[in-house]
Amino acid sequence: MRFLRWIFIAVFLFVGFAAAGLMLLPKERIAKVASAEMSKALGREVLISGDIGLSVWPVLGVKTGPVQIAGPEWDAAPLLKAEALSIGVGAAAALKREIEIRRVELVSPEINLITAKDGRVSWAFGESTEAAGATEGSTGVTPFSLARATVTGGTVLIDDRRAGTREKLTGLDVALSMPKLAGPATLKLSGLRGGAALSLEGTVGNARDLIAGRLTPVTARFEAAGGSARFEGRMSQALEAEGQMSLSTSSTSTFMQSLGLGAAELPRGMGQAIDMTGKVTFSGGEIVNLRGMTLKLDQNTLTGDADIRLGGAKPQITAKLAAGALDFASLAAEGGSGGGESSAGWSKTTIDASGLAAVNAEVSLAVQSLDAGMIKLGASSLGVSLDNSRLVLKLPKATGYGGQISGEFVVNNRGGLSVGGNLNILQADVKSLLVDLMGVERLSGKGDGFVKFLGSGRNLDAIMNSLSGNGGLAMAGGTISGLDLNGLMGTGNGTKGTTVFDKLGASFDIKAGVLSNDNLNMTLPRITATGKGVVGLGAQTINYVFTPVALKASSGKDLAFPVKIYGPWSNPKIIPDLSAVIDLNFKEKKEEVKQKANDAIKKKVEQELGVTVGEGQSVEDAVKQGVEDKLKKELFKIFE
Repeated sequence: MRFLRWIFIAVFLFVGFAAAGLMLLPKERIAKVASAEMSKALGREVLISGDIGLSVWPVLGVKTGPVQIAGPEWDAAPLLKAEALSIGVGAAAALKREIEIRRVELVSPEINLITAKDGRVSWAFGESTEAAGATEGSTGVTPFSLARATVTGGTVLIDDRRAGTREKLTGLDVALSMPKLAGPATLKLSGLRGGAALSLEGTVGNARDLIAGRLTPVTARFEAAGGSARFEGRMSQALEAEGQMSLSTSSTSTFMQSLGLGAAELPRGMGQAIDMTGKVTFSGGEIVNLRGMTLKLDQNTLTGDADIRLGGAKPQITAKLAAGALDFASLAAEGGSGGGESSAGWSKTTIDASGLAAVNAEVSLAVQSLDAGMIKLGASSLGVSLDNSRLVLKLPKATGYGGQISGEFVVNNRGGLSVGGNLNILQADVKSLLVDLMGVERLSGKGDGFVKFLGSGRNLDAIMNSLSGNGGLAMAGGTISGLDLNGLMGTGNGTKGTTVFDKLGASFDIKAGVLSNDNLNMTLPRITATGKGVVGLGAQTINYVFTPVALKASSGKDLAFPVKIYGPWSNPKIIPDLSAVIDLNFKEKKEEVKQKANDAIKKKVEQELGVTVGEGQSVEDAVKQGVEDKLKKELFKIFE
């Protein structure tokens, strides 16, 4: 980097003046001259204080006390402070006017790397005359070798005021070796960020080219808690790079935390563990282009190209990807049941969707299949948008449940988790769709429909109990399991078996986790049926009245036979409503029988009690009046 280049220049000048004045100047004078020359080379004030130790043979060396390099004019913080600086050069090489640096040691440095809001950086130095006059084949620096340069116990503060972030690395140890300027150099670095260990190892093919700002072969490996990354290609001191890159994490959350990117727990399938390879180009300090990428997110594998912008508050990803079978079921129910009938109800395991805040993304995705928890798709072209913790799965051209699906599915974790959708379905398998969306599995067949729904909560149970929305369904044929209408109309027992129907249509509303419907219409050969009632989507219960009508039954008239369906989804009760059967089919007979019964009672009362029931008088009142009259007669006999 440019920072290292100027440090090298300053070091060379420092050693040269120290060597030249070794026998002629006092130590304090050497410190002042060295400070002045380093200040001139760097364009920054350099202060060297404390005693200066000198050695002559076999290593010509200088050891200083505290050293400080000023920051840029627009910030008061020093670029570097260190307890001591130790430099040693080969004495024999110095006599030949060559620079052979045996050692450079910086003790306990504190380095401030500041990025201003306008993009200026604190480690940028003005170009020297030597550097300005450098040609293609020259760096403008006297050829030198560096056997070993070390930093021990360092601290680095990275203050990015443009992005509003501050990071601190402590316990920094660095070892740099460059035997020949126009040859390879190696770097080893280790440190701590927030208690998490970081390490970097790298090899540069040609140090002179790197210092001069040209691309040079580089291999590097970075490791942190939870993962590692490797690069092999070409790089410049401005961190422009191109080559092959690989990334592997055993715990993405831990790895992100090690890098200061937060500790969001990603849902399974979204990258709790990651393996990625591809050709990378890094430019402008913030743009990463990935081509020919293979990306494994837990059990999911995707391929394609991606562009990543790192300059904002969070990474922005734009990608065009393809995949086989993708499993994102945990987005809707991490650790819980994915639907269907369950006597235990919906899962109450907390859904952690905080990982949706890690990045923003716009992705074009072609898949062979996709399981998003509450909805499953077949071969589809999809659009995935992730913006500030809101994930939208757009379905411009999708298949699923044996039919066509359009609309969108949304997972929103901005102000608490919510799940919603607005879906249109054409000739889909109704049973599998209703099982996934509502846990209802008794209705089968192909159908067209729409559903709009929204639910919120920290777990699937809360989401299902908060659902609201509406929808509709139309089917040209199908079956209802657990109910045999033909048997019901024929023998009165239809609680087992299956009903095969020709047509079905209904619309419904959903509020607070309860689906209500009052306009179900269904037709069978010689039977029509209507229905109304409620389905507890959250409670997994049903309370529904289904009324089949036999057209021109054996009596020559239509015969209605209402059936009540109630109880839990796992074991609902289906019983005929006999009271309703009588009211609907035998109302006239019921009145006739009732009248005959009253007439018979009146006659019996008159015969047994000698009481005459008057016109408009009830039998009870007539009996009561008769008893009173008899009592009066008996009382009057006492006075006779």
